[in-house]
Parts: sequence; structure tokens; C-alpha cells
Amino acid sequence: MHTPSLRNKFSALLFVLLLAALFAAFLLLPKRGYSENENRYLTEKPNFSLDALLSGSYTADFESYVTDGFPFRDAWISLKSHLDLAAGRRDTGGVYVTDDGCLIEMFDSVDQTQYDRNLEYLRAAREALEGRLDSFRVLLVPTAAKVWQYRIAPYTADIDQAQLLDQAGDLLSLDCLQILSDHREEEIYYRTDHHWTSRGAYYVYEALMGTEALPESAFTVETLSEDFLGTTFSKAGIWFEKDRIEAWQPDTVYTIEHNLDGRLLDSMYDRSFLDKKDKYSVFLGGNQALSVIRTDNANGRRLVLVKDSYANTFVQFLLPHYEEIHIVDLRSFALPLSAYIEEQQITDLLVLYNLKGFSQETSVFRIAK
Repeated sequence: MHTPSLRNKFSALLFVLLLAALFAAFLLLPKRGYSENENRYLTEKPNFSLDALLSGSYTADFESYVTDGFPFRDAWISLKSHLDLAAGRRDTGGVYVTDDGCLIEMFDSVDQTQYDRNLEYLRAAREALEGRLDSFRVLLVPTAAKVWQYRIAPYTADIDQAQLLDQAGDLLSLDCLQILSDHREEEIYYRTDHHWTSRGAYYVYEALMGTEALPESAFTVETLSEDFLGTTFSKAGIWFEKDRIEAWQPDTVYTIEHNLDGRLLDSMYDRSFLDKKDKYSVFLGGNQALSVIRTDNANGRRLVLVKDSYANTFVQFLLPHYEEIHIVDLRSFALPLSAYIEEQQITDLLVLYNLKGFSQETSVFRIAK
């Protein structure tokens, strides 16, 4: 029988002490309610009940609570990503790290049932509003995982976004995949975030508006930030080059009001977010239930924009074309959309989501209400 060496005993003791220190830190350190790095609220300690225990919800919630409250969580995420890269793994935490340091969120699974439902909701809304609008247009924007697929190693798990877009072919107003692929060598997505950039949004705007679209020279391009680290950085915990956020401002006078709060602002850019982690929320101040823009264009055109956060940077290009723009986020918009369209004398409706977000969204049913 071999007697454990002093080194083995020391290693075992060190491991036990490390576990004890981490456990003590978990118990004693204050818990964060919100993670600025991940831009989300962390799981709170669940309340115990026998029903919750028997159903399994308590253990699942407690596991999330422990994971979210793990001491030095951000540092561990970063360490794991560095170890993955050192081991030759490019996909870490659902983010693919390209050779040139771009962090691309992977789209490796889809709820086909939810996606099919959402397409049917759009078709039902189009049919219900037929004859009441001058236009009903739909844009589903592919993610960087598809447009920048050439930067990702072959055989990396990923959904066929082209096939999903084909399923929506009868609804789509543009082939956003082709438009963005034509400019794939440009900065059309952020390097550390899952959103498209203002430049990427401009190319789709240009195709959508056709002969009405304004040239790049008609916009004043302002760099709002050069040190943006977005959602894919938050997932991976590493970065190689920070992003630049740009505002493309047309020569349009307007006011914007959020959530009917009575405050009329003269800019859609909330610059207070430039001092925070979530710098992308400089556009519209983040996701609002309802934002109403009134411009100096007396052309009688009133748009409802049903959207996710991809549309937040798209709005700036629409300002020269409408008298009013009503921006609706169905996740928190409580009014029946059909009645709102009637009441506000809306002339046009545009639906704009990123494809991954749309396939997961559970609030699209409200568009047909």
C-alpha cells in the first residue's frame, strides 16, 4: 500500500481550502442584483416551498441563483474563455472567436414551432390590416453568424439562416441576407456585440426606401463612442478590439416622447448611456414600450415600427421620410395594436427584427390583436 506523499496531501488540503474560501465568499459577499457587464438582472434567492421542490422549479432556480452569485463570476468567465482559446477551441460560451478577434454570437438551435407561429401571426396581421394601410413591410435581419460565416471554421454548429428566411419569403420585403452579404467586408456588425452597426442598418435602409433613400452624404456621421464592449464580450469575457458607435443624423427637426410620459426630447440619442456599460442603449435610450417621434415633415405619412433592439439604430434613417414614427416593442406594449393604428391614423407598418430574436420571441402574437 502506498502512503500519500506530502505533496499530494498539500494539494488536497489546498483544494479543500479553496472550496471553503469560495463557499465562504458566496455566503458573506453581498449579492449583485444587476450585472452591468451582462446587462441583465441576476437570479434572486428563490423562496422555498414543498410544491416548488417537488416540481423541480426550486432546484432549478437555486442552481441559477448559485451560478449568478458565484464569487468573482466575471473573472471566472474570462478565465474559461482564455483556457478554451489556449486549448484551440474557438467557440466559448456560445460565442465564436474569429482569427481577427471578432466575437460572433452563434445561432445553433431554433424553436421551429415558435418561429412558425410568429410567421403566422404576421400573416394574420397583414390580412387583418389589408386595405387600411398604404404598406405592410417585414424585415428579418440575419445575424453575423450567417453574413460573416466565412470567418467561422467549417462544421461549427449553426442554424441555416437562409432556410429560415426562405420560409418567410412571402412576408419579406427585402433579401437582407443578400444586401448585407454584398458588404460583408465592411463594419456592418459590431466586433463585441450581437447588433448590426449604423452602417449595416444604412445599407438595408437604402434598399428599403429605393429612390427615396438619402445618400450617405446627407447624414452627419458622429462617433459617439470608441470603447464599446457589447453582449458577446459579456458572454465570452474577453475582447481584442473595442467597437465604435456612430450616429448618422439627418437634417430633420423632430421631437421624441417615450411611453407617453409628457417629456418631449429633441434627440433620439440618450447620451447618458455613453458613460455606462450598455452603450448601445444610446439609441432611443434602450428598448421602450412606445416611443413617438414627430418631425417637421408635413407629408401625412405615419409609420408604426414593430421591432426589437436591431431597429433602435435603424430609426435614425427613417426620420426624413415620415411625419410621425410610432415605435412599438410588443414585449411591453399593452395596447391593442389594431386599435392604436386606427386611433393614430397610421399609414404604414414596418416589422423589423433580427432573425434569431424573432425565432425566439413570444410576444409577436400581439401584432394580430
